[in-house]
This record gives sequence, structure tokens and C-alpha cells, in this order.
Amino acid sequence: MKTTFRCVLALVAVALCNAQAPSMGSNAIILAGAGYHVPSPSLDVAPGQVIVLHVHGITASIESNLTPVPSSSGFPRVLNGISIDLIQGKDATVTSLELRAAYQTHCIDPCSPATGITLQIPFELEADFAVKGDPFPWLRINENGKSVGGVLLRPVSDNVHVINTCDDTQVFISAAVSVPQNVCAHAVMVGGALNSLYNLAHAGDQLAVWLYGMGAKTQQTPDCCSSPDQLSKPVQGFALNFDFRPNAPAFPVVPGFGLTSTPLFAAYVGGGTYQVNFALPPFPAGLPACDGVRIKSNLTVTITGPNSSDAAQICVAP
Repeated sequence: MKTTFRCVLALVAVALCNAQAPSMGSNAIILAGAGYHVPSPSLDVAPGQVIVLHVHGITASIESNLTPVPSSSGFPRVLNGISIDLIQGKDATVTSLELRAAYQTHCIDPCSPATGITLQIPFELEADFAVKGDPFPWLRINENGKSVGGVLLRPVSDNVHVINTCDDTQVFISAAVSVPQNVCAHAVMVGGALNSLYNLAHAGDQLAVWLYGMGAKTQQTPDCCSSPDQLSKPVQGFALNFDFRPNAPAFPVVPGFGLTSTPLFAAYVGGGTYQVNFALPPFPAGLPACDGVRIKSNLTVTITGPNSSDAAQICVAP
């Protein structure tokens, strides 16, 4: 089998609950979020994960979306006066983070605009902070060099998210040209284009899905990357489940419906993005076709790690 891979850069938004900042005096930052569960005092993140912080309390005005192009030294660490540091360990080690994008909602006073800031959590995030007796790591948010607040982090081994064309990314996914703008499609490649009603997958096809949050990775070979084998790999294992119920949600095990498998290939391809390749199993008889309205997907592929799972809802040809 010839494994294909492509290096991509895409940014992801995550649903965030209201979070309390570390005890550090005045804190102007309020983490925005919504949901139907008890808010957590910390934000779950995996090493290397791309996230978008949505916060209130930034005084700087951002008139248009900021999506900088990385230089030879990477993305900038300051955007419109905003910078973010990772603070961790008993000695409060400070790591200045690269910022991928920033934007702001616009409203009429007295409303407080929400600011979205996209960044990647360093792979050096200490996952064993509790074992070592260290305090929670946290993100310190600064304006013009002055701290204005922070967000507590809870490191986890993995926090899987399948990239979606409707994510609040601020960066265009080039493969999205193959689907209409008003259609939300998971980043699942069938051949050279995203899976959709216009690019169906077939039994036996080998597909690739792009994800964030698969956690720690192995080291790259010194001369990376002339072949897929030289790419860094996730250090932990991931399992797959194929569910042929129409519009099925993410579910690692569905008795009577699911078929389990393992990836053909999994690697870190850069920019916070991981790629997982898998082969489609035989389809059940009587599988209904996608129609884009009542049946938006007829196969759900769930990727499950030790701590998390997420799914790609795709359309296959019966």
C-alpha cells in the first residue's frame, strides 16, 4: 500500500466553558463559552493541540481578521498588542506562544466584544504536573506587555477533534474548494478532494482524515520528511469504529451497528495537524444513500484515544 500524506495548516475552534483564571490579582479576562454542563475551572488540552480561546476583556480593537503568514522563525508572538504565555511548573517556567490568528466580534456599546485567539499548545506541556505536585499550568494573556488575565489548563493525553470546514478557523482549508460554502464537511479526503455528495467514498477505498489533539508524538528523523515513514507518530494507540446508521453521532462502540478497526497510518503532519488513514470495510446491504437533507451522512467513523474520541460523518456510495 502506498500511504499518502499532505502537510496542512488549519485552525480549530473548540467549545469552551467559562473558566476561572489563576489567582494573580486583577483579571480582566472572562473565557466565553456555552453548554449544558457544569462549567469546569480549567480547559482540557493535549500536548501540541491547536485551540481558539474566545475571551471577553481585551481592550484592543481588531477591525479585521488577523491571519499572519509565518516567517522562517514561525508565527508572530504578538498580534495587535496581544500575547500569550504558557506558565507551568513550580518555578513558573514561561513559554511565549506563537499566535496563528485573532479576530473580534463587533457590537454597539455597552456590549463587550468577544476576541478569538488561535494558538497551538506546546508539545512540552507537562502532562504529569499533578504527579509531580506542581500547580495547574495556565495561559497568561497580555496586552502591550502587561498581564490582563489567564486561563487554567488541565493537561490530558489526547483531546481528539476532527477538523471541519465550519470550524471557527480564520484560516482557509485549501481542500474546502471541493464542497459548497454553505456545507459543513469533515476533513476526510477521498482521492484529492474532500468527501461530499459530489465525491462519494466506496467500499475498500483508503481515506485520510485530518485531526487535532492526538497528543504527544515521537521525534522526527533528522532528514524529515522525504517519506511518510519519517514523520512523527502519535505515541499512543487509537482505534476506529464504523457505524452505518444514517446521521450517527460519534460513538466508539455501538453494539449491533459498529465495526471496529485500527488506522493504516497515523502521523503528525505539521501545523498542529495529524493525519489518520483507514480502509473502508464492506458496506451492509440496504444502506441508504445520502441526500444532503434527511440523510447527511450514512457512515460515521469514530477515532478513539485513551482520553477522548471524535467522529467524521461521511457519505459513501451504497
